[in-house]
Amino acid sequence: MRNIFYFFKEAFRGFYQAKLMTFVAIVTIGFALFLLGIISVTYLNVRMWLKDVSNRVEVVAFVNDSVAADSIAVHALLANIRKCTNVSGVNYIDKKEAWGRFKDAYGAAMLDAVDDNPFPASVEISLSERSQSITATTDLQREIEKIPGIEDVRISKQWVSFLQRFRDYFLLSSGFIAILLMAALHLMISNTIKLTIYARKELVRNMHFVGATPLYIKMPFIFEGILQGVIGGVIANGLVWFVKIVVASRIQLTWGPWYLFLIIFAVGALFGCIGSMSAVRKFLV
Repeated sequence: MRNIFYFFKEAFRGFYQAKLMTFVAIVTIGFALFLLGIISVTYLNVRMWLKDVSNRVEVVAFVNDSVAADSIAVHALLANIRKCTNVSGVNYIDKKEAWGRFKDAYGAAMLDAVDDNPFPASVEISLSERSQSITATTDLQREIEKIPGIEDVRISKQWVSFLQRFRDYFLLSSGFIAILLMAALHLMISNTIKLTIYARKELVRNMHFVGATPLYIKMPFIFEGILQGVIGGVIANGLVWFVKIVVASRIQLTWGPWYLFLIIFAVGALFGCIGSMSAVRKFLV
């Protein structure tokens, strides 16, 4: 317990000896962790949005009239479609419902010119989230076309292509920004600890002379890095909470699990530990 108290005392002494650099490092860490938190919240909401839009109809299979007239054949057809790869749901539209939809959308004037129902029965097919790609939907189209009773299959490839590009670009940009922020965390903490070591090099040398172990010498600097990360986490959580209060009244967003704030603390402490260990490994022997 005495050693831990000493480590904390020396860590705060390091804060004082490199006041400006420590302040800049903590503010930078806090801002970087804040951006990581916002990226996490954005990712959660984009995932929910993608999951929601994936339930929209992307594939429509038109059914042969002879099959549509037989309820048993229709049930067998739907069962075969459900067995297809990456199908999350099917919705059968019979000829009468297709007529009603057209009437609601365009009015009855055009339908007065025909005696019989010209609309074919169809099956609206929803895809699973992981199959939102041109390749997956094309493979599904070929699979459905082989099912007896299907006359034609149409896919909203433009919509699928948009979802695929959006998902890919979002994941790449989020990953790139997250890597840059983590690199900034590491560099700021590591450089601050290096300056602290330079400022206390005489003390470090004397401790070597009196027989202090390398671990005993290094621990105050490691504690200093961890404290920088934790304080940065406090700043980041405060900023995230402020944004949540401001935005919540205007936009309905998902802010993730309650322990997201603890994760921000943990990430700050982890990178504080890694950055300080990197500094002491290079500058303390």
